Amino acid sequence: MDLKLSSAVCAVILVCSASASQVQPCRPFTPQQKTEVETFVQQWFKLPPTQTVSVVDSSTVDSACYRKLVFRASVPAPLLTLYLAPDGKHLISGFMDLRVDPVVAQHKMQEQLNARLTANAFLTSADSTAPIKMVVFADFQCPYCRRFFEIVQQLTGEERSKVQIIYRQSPLNIHAWAHNAAELTECVALQDKGAFWKLHDFLFADQEEISTENLQSKVLDFLSHKTTVSSKAVLACMNEKRFEAPLQQDEQLAMDLGINVTPSVFINGRRTIIRSIKDLRTALESARPERADADILACSSKEPKLAGCVKRSQAAPTTFVER
Repeated sequence: MDLKLSSAVCAVILVCSASASQVQPCRPFTPQQKTEVETFVQQWFKLPPTQTVSVVDSSTVDSACYRKLVFRASVPAPLLTLYLAPDGKHLISGFMDLRVDPVVAQHKMQEQLNARLTANAFLTSADSTAPIKMVVFADFQCPYCRRFFEIVQQLTGEERSKVQIIYRQSPLNIHAWAHNAAELTECVALQDKGAFWKLHDFLFADQEEISTENLQSKVLDFLSHKTTVSSKAVLACMNEKRFEAPLQQDEQLAMDLGINVTPSVFINGRRTIIRSIKDLRTALESARPERADADILACSSKEPKLAGCVKRSQAAPTTFVER
């Protein structure tokens, strides 16, 4: 059964920490606490005995000693994040520090998300030094993904030079040949990243002519005429399932973040809806590092503050809600 984790605990705490001179070391998060918290969350959301949750991250937020707890379910589901109060007796769903300007805090959150989205990325365009990272969760059979990449192709060479595109495989179960296409393209990328991007463009351009029956023959024919990739090597990769690790990494990331729509586009950590080349250029302009730095500088100069295609569910999902 699918399990959709949605943080329904409504409390949000505004934290004013003690001064640095009063800061005490944070209490460790003990194995006993971990077990108790996991059991509590399972009981709170009335999960069946066949489903469990595990704490996969328990880092402290800051000197206030609030602890960020990230839970992963034993079934496919987004991650759940809650915060454990310093007394170890209360869980809350949100954390805001009144000492930090909201603009700065939100920028930091985007940087953290961007780092996670780009970590260990395999399907990347050439320029890793580009100041803008555009992460796209996509499906080769999704018509909205095809339209998005048609928009991307309208960028000028100079504009493209400032953007690194990171393709994250997110084949949806409503599309008959999308998963097979993801497997084939991973095997091609393992041979030649440049050939992957050529095949990427071909699959979207020829999308309406592709079927489950002709996908592999079309891909192999394209590779033999337009690249130097060996068809035998690709077929060997498919037979040995060498595509599984990078493909599962992308699918797990999408699951953890609750992404079930393609295309899902993140530009430097900010989720963005792109419907036109104007939308894309505006988003890229806003994401320029100098623009972000200007926002933070403007914020620091203020008066001081108190500190397209959707996945089909296999079954009716269980949702984390208070009961």
